Amino acid sequence: MPNVITDTSVVQYLYQLNLFDLLFNLYSQVIIPVGVASEISQGLALGVSLPNLNTFTWVKIVPV
Repeated sequence: MPNVITDTSVVQYLYQLNLFDLLFNLYSQVIIPVGVASEISQGLALGVSLPNLNTFTWVKIVPV
């Protein structure tokens, strides 16, 4: 299966629709740029329903 690079919107909306695992089902690895991971962390800190990306072994956070 191919890898995919994603942005904040994809992560946020799939997670909030309880479909975040769809990324794992479609792709072998999900690559998230550090800036996107930072936005997700900031949203989590504000109480937005977002995933803790560090808990998913198939998510790889990478510098751009």
